[in-house]
Amino acid sequence: MIAIVTEVPRFYYTAAEELKARGLDFLSLNLKDPIPNNVKVVLTTEEESPHINFKNVVACGELRYAVDECIRILNGIRTQYNKLIIGIDPGLKPGIAVLGDNTVVLVDRLKSPEEVLNAAKRILKTYSGGEKIFRVGNGGGIYKMRILKSLQENFPYKIEVVNEEGTTPVNGTIESNHKDIIAAINIAIKTGDVLKKKVGLKPTLGEIRNLQKESRALSGTITISKKLAERVAKGEISLEDAIGTQRRRNANNG
Repeated sequence: MIAIVTEVPRFYYTAAEELKARGLDFLSLNLKDPIPNNVKVVLTTEEESPHINFKNVVACGELRYAVDECIRILNGIRTQYNKLIIGIDPGLKPGIAVLGDNTVVLVDRLKSPEEVLNAAKRILKTYSGGEKIFRVGNGGGIYKMRILKSLQENFPYKIEVVNEEGTTPVNGTIESNHKDIIAAINIAIKTGDVLKKKVGLKPTLGEIRNLQKESRALSGTITISKKLAERVAKGEISLEDAIGTQRRRNANNG
C-alpha cells in the first residue's frame, strides 16, 4: 500500500490523480498521523520528506518517476544486477527499456531525444550493475545521432548500435507509444556494433525537408527556413520556437 503523506493540497491532488490513473490503491495521511502497518512506501514532497520517519520514503521530484519508484518498492524489484542494459528506440519520442540480468525492470516513452540523458541518469542512480551497456537502434536519423552524442559525452559505458530490423511490431492495433516501448525492449535484447567513432550532428537534406513539412502541418501556413530546420534537427531549438521565429521574420519582411 502507498501512503500520500503531505500537508500541501496541490501536491496531494496531483499525486492522487496519478495514482488513480495507474489503478493504485493509496492512503491519505498528514505529517503527524501514524503510518499503518500495511503501508509499504510513503510518497511525499521533497520539503516534507525529512520530517517523515519511515523506511521507504519517496520524495517527489517529477511525479511520474516518483510513482515509478513507489511501484518498484511495492513489487520488490531488485536494484542491483550483474548486467544492466538500457535499450533505446530513437525517434522524436524515444522508447526506453531497462534490462537487469535479462529481466525487464523499467520501460518508458520520452517526450524528446534530449530527455534520454536525464532518464539515463535517473536509471543509473536507481539501478546498478557490474556491467552497464547502452543499446540504441540504428534508425531515427538525426534523432538517433542526438541521443548517441549525448550518451557518448556524458557516460563512460559501452554503447552499441543495434540493427532495428524486426524490433518494432507491425500490428496496426498496437498504439504507437506501445510500439516504441516494445521496440526498445527488443533493442535492449539484441547485441549491436560497439560505437567507436565520435558522433557529430549533420542532418540530411531529407530530414530538413521533413521538418519544413512538419512546420507547415503544425502552423498551417509557415514553412521554416533550412537554417532553422537544421537547428531544430540538431536539438538547438524546438519546432514551435522555429515557427515563431519564422513567423516574426515573415511579418517584418511583409
